[in-house]
Amino acid sequence: MWTDVIPGVAVALAMFVVPGASVLLCCRVSWPTALVAAPPMSLALLAVSTLLAALLGSDWGLVWLIGTTVLGIGICALWSWATPWGRRIPRWSPLSAAAAGQYLVGQVIALVFLVPLYLTAFVEPTTIAQRYDNAFHLNAIEAIIRTGEATPFDTGQLLRGSVYPNSWHTAAALVQELSGIGLAQSVHALALVTVLGVWPLSMWLLVEVLVRPGAIARLVTGPLSLAFAGFPLVLLDWGLVYPTILALAAAPALAAAVIHLAIDHELLAAPVRIAAIIGAMGIGVGIAHPGAALAALILALPIALLTLVRHLDRSVLRSLRRPTSSTSRHASSGSSLRSIPAGDLARTAVLAVVVAGIVAVWATMAPTTDTAPWTAFQSTPQALGEAFLGGAMGRYTLPVIVVLSALGLLGALLGRGRDRLVLLAMLGPVAVYWASSAAQDATWRNLLSGFLYRDNYRTAAALTLAAVPLVVAGAELIVRGLRRAHAAWRARRDGDEATPAGGPAKLPAAAALVVGVLASTALSWHISSDPQVRERFTDAADAYRTWEIADLVSGTEFEMFEDLPEHVPEDGYVVTDPWEGGGLAYALGDREVSRIYMTVKRTDEEAYLDRHFADIASDPRICDTLPEDRPLYYLDLEEHRLGGNEIEDSGYLGFAGITEDTPGFELVHELGDTRLYEITAC
Repeated sequence: MWTDVIPGVAVALAMFVVPGASVLLCCRVSWPTALVAAPPMSLALLAVSTLLAALLGSDWGLVWLIGTTVLGIGICALWSWATPWGRRIPRWSPLSAAAAGQYLVGQVIALVFLVPLYLTAFVEPTTIAQRYDNAFHLNAIEAIIRTGEATPFDTGQLLRGSVYPNSWHTAAALVQELSGIGLAQSVHALALVTVLGVWPLSMWLLVEVLVRPGAIARLVTGPLSLAFAGFPLVLLDWGLVYPTILALAAAPALAAAVIHLAIDHELLAAPVRIAAIIGAMGIGVGIAHPGAALAALILALPIALLTLVRHLDRSVLRSLRRPTSSTSRHASSGSSLRSIPAGDLARTAVLAVVVAGIVAVWATMAPTTDTAPWTAFQSTPQALGEAFLGGAMGRYTLPVIVVLSALGLLGALLGRGRDRLVLLAMLGPVAVYWASSAAQDATWRNLLSGFLYRDNYRTAAALTLAAVPLVVAGAELIVRGLRRAHAAWRARRDGDEATPAGGPAKLPAAAALVVGVLASTALSWHISSDPQVRERFTDAADAYRTWEIADLVSGTEFEMFEDLPEHVPEDGYVVTDPWEGGGLAYALGDREVSRIYMTVKRTDEEAYLDRHFADIASDPRICDTLPEDRPLYYLDLEEHRLGGNEIEDSGYLGFAGITEDTPGFELVHELGDTRLYEITAC
């Protein structure tokens, strides 16, 4: 039953909120902001804790996360309250308690209607995603639990590489260890908290910074944030890239912090504090997935650039153009430079560093064409239409999302000041999505979207970061229009020709709350009951169903993995073809395997074994490749191969045709078409 995952949900929620919020509170961040910005900060503390454990030669676990959090609290507390400059730092408070409460009420309403759809998509608590990458992700979790080695470098070594972003894997390992539930249940608990907890919390902060809506628009943000075809649905439907999902869920908070730095002059009163917060949040999102961290920065780039240009024009250049009484050109220039306030120069320098830094990182993260195979699939008008109207990858888009997106876009084009921030925030993600989905192959296409591998699905999901604030701005535009219409009606009724000096009267707080709750409820019901939306969740469930020809692990293969401990001793070593899903014997069967993932780099000797394995009784070179003094077994799974892989292409021809009559193999256990052999030739 789904109630079995509740302990995992509680652990995951506490892990994402408590460490990060504790440190942020000690950095003089207001408690509502600290709570919603906590997930990326917690991810940073999680990553640092793994590095500290490795540095001191200890196995990583909860104690290290607690210790790292206490260390962070101590450093921030000393800085904030034990130093003269720290005590003068103003609180960072872009989100008020009242606003946070309004967002929370709307989100709870949305969850009541939408949680059942996500449970439908995940099918059952014990299912796993039948997708290519999940063979590695589940094994990486098991490796962290089994070895206590949890740094990104350790996880990279599983693939025989240098580094792998592994915040999701360490988080899942901690959830499993602390909650006591199974691997599949832990993954489901973490996924639910990610898409229904981390994502909304982070989005509240971004919406507040970009739009600063009223109570009614805040209340409908909950259902709107979960109504898009892009995130998380396109990733749940296409492929379970869990690290990307976690990183994108936390990315809005990082984007909000950078945007707030750009538009709020007072933040430079505490430059060390805000730089440390943004740096730590960037580390947290980046070690979950570097591409998602850059997506957040790209969202902030146009705003930071425009702010820099305006600041240069209004402050620095105006001071340089100011006439002086000196007759010397050199003296006049020097006098003008000295007349520029130090604060203006500092703000110019900070904005210039932010803009240059984002551009530099963006330009250096594009991979080669070999690692970015995705091709364009639609025209430029189609791509731009989807991007600006809430669509993604040709998926069904709710009409209400299209209408609100159009209104938000119209309000940004016709508005002034803050109204235009949502449009500026759209520019970067829209350019990236257009490049990946509609542009022809070229170097600049790699530069624009290569940091997400030119992967159309990931760029579509990243687009949602900016699309949610746009629809909230559209909802806010409707509310403002209704208020103005109501004020005009009252003026005509009372015989007044002019609008009151204070502008259109606002609804009383209680009335706004009631209207917002009703609107949020109606919107949540509409989203959850739409037949095509429900069909999207049903399609996503295909990734979790265990069919007879499941792409990763069938029901019979699950049973074989469960039986492995009965037939293979603890020190046993299982040789298997990873393209048949055999690598998951490590995570699901609790036994060491020859290859945990399909694309793990192989030595020449290992490749030779894979080509000639059936000749083990007559070829001593094969035995020399296998571990000595350990019981050896061969696990032969069903012939279905991942992604339609051909055995000739992957180089595992040596595994074909092995039976109990093959010399050197003795049948130990058989379930359906799966067989376990003991290797007797070595």
